[in-house]
Amino acid sequence: MAKKKLAATKVVMEEFVEPAMGYYREVLDRISPYFFSPRLVRLVGFQQLIVSRSYQVKREDARTTKGVDYVRECVSRITTPRDLIDVMRSWLAFDLNLTCPAFRDPIIATYIRKNYCLIGTRHWDCHNCPRIPCRENLIWDQSFVGLDVDAEGRLEETYHRYLEFLEGRGWSASFKLSSLKGLHVLVGLPRDSGSTPFDRNVVHWVVVQALKEAGLTVDDNSLDPVPILRAPFALHYKRLTPSLPFDEKTFQEALEVNRSLERMPERERIEEAALLVRKWRGEWMAGQVPPAAFQPDLDRWREQAVVAIFRELRPSRREATEASPLLRKGRMMTAEDARRAIEILIQEGKPESLADRIVTGAQKREPKIEKPKVEREVRLHSQPDIPEVALNIPPPLLFLLIDNATIREMQELVGAEPVPVAATCKTTNEGMETLFRSPRFFRRYGRKWNSKTAYIGGLHSAYVYCAAADYVLSIKETSPWERDAKVVDELERALERDEFGAIVVHLLGLDYCKDHGLPTDGAMLVFKRLMRAALETDRNIVVTTDHSGEQSVPFFALLTSREMEEPEAGGAL
Repeated sequence: MAKKKLAATKVVMEEFVEPAMGYYREVLDRISPYFFSPRLVRLVGFQQLIVSRSYQVKREDARTTKGVDYVRECVSRITTPRDLIDVMRSWLAFDLNLTCPAFRDPIIATYIRKNYCLIGTRHWDCHNCPRIPCRENLIWDQSFVGLDVDAEGRLEETYHRYLEFLEGRGWSASFKLSSLKGLHVLVGLPRDSGSTPFDRNVVHWVVVQALKEAGLTVDDNSLDPVPILRAPFALHYKRLTPSLPFDEKTFQEALEVNRSLERMPERERIEEAALLVRKWRGEWMAGQVPPAAFQPDLDRWREQAVVAIFRELRPSRREATEASPLLRKGRMMTAEDARRAIEILIQEGKPESLADRIVTGAQKREPKIEKPKVEREVRLHSQPDIPEVALNIPPPLLFLLIDNATIREMQELVGAEPVPVAATCKTTNEGMETLFRSPRFFRRYGRKWNSKTAYIGGLHSAYVYCAAADYVLSIKETSPWERDAKVVDELERALERDEFGAIVVHLLGLDYCKDHGLPTDGAMLVFKRLMRAALETDRNIVVTTDHSGEQSVPFFALLTSREMEEPEAGGAL
């Protein structure tokens, strides 16, 4: 895996990455069962110390600093336990984290985030979400509630208070050391009590509330849809000590082991940790319990949990006033209107001085005339009309953007006469801005048709103009033909996934050839292969370009949907 350029100036403790990889090779059989069952069922995460741009040393969660594509890229490459080590080495990280939820397909789980799940709206209720593959992806009996407990100076006291609390509730739990400063607690879920990430979050939120009410310290991560914790036996990002599972019999031994390790030099510490872990007794796991153990707390807090997890955003609106019809008259307001408006505002509880200012301000404005809402009919005249037309094409949509294609080349490709549309863009950047970013194509299409969108294309366009797509696959190759061929390969795979309501594909071969005085035959062969793949589907197809070097750019549409008649926008293949 190619290593991305780090946002930080320097990764602290980088010299310990390779020794740490030796440690993980030694103890991989102790760690891998938590990730594999027998296939990968959990997402991975890393934490590392970095020197920030302001020259501060701070801890960073790689999910945040490297983004969604980093997570997706890592997960897609982890098919065997050994791959965990390769990914860690690639990212100069050795603090290995795992997710509390377990998934049948971790790749699908990488889409769970605020904008995809529409957290802040009722769509974050998985049971009512239209994205069925995601909704049915959680493995309930392998998921758990994971708690991070900071207990520096009170480790033993905190541990025993947790034991007493959990025993009183009848919950199943397991403990491990985060370091000498804290604990990680695994709480088993109530058996057969849910099936979705949202269901697991409800239980997590209720557990945290019960702990807080009991006065127990806990890091509240209950609103994270996919919370992570350091994996059992993984090394601490700073202390280089293993996260050891323990019970009442081995608690003191685990403390002493870590104390002795921290007295050693770092490299010796890593070597000694591997020897200790290989013979350590105990695992970090807890079974699920009957639903009755959680029922009193769920009955009490479920409704509050649902409200907290939805995090619905309600825009703040001014309170309506009965004086609005008078205030809308603006300059046309009569003296009687003004007097009456002030009187109403005062009756509604506003101070006389404020009521007077509101009316005086209204009298300086033009009258507000409500315009009738009319659905604008979009017809193709120039390039800015293309996204507006495409937005009205129902899914499944395949939007092919062939860079620098002329009318003649498009005709050769599609086998029919495309519609000439007035060109307004002379460069790729202008085209991507006009077709996607400025009209907010991906967000609007996804909301209009309640579907998921995908973008496949170059690195620059992916992140500058098309990052709003639900799924972004950026491809960079030295040869334009290799790049476009890889785009076609990825498209063929994407077409097999019914979850994408709209797929946008950007191909650069023609542009490169023309810029370098090369024949375009090779690029056209790649495009024809793409068209053959597209025609084997039932997708509505749009083909256009960002710029053509002519006064017009070609636009072609083939509509296969039975829900609408073919508009004047295109011909037939």
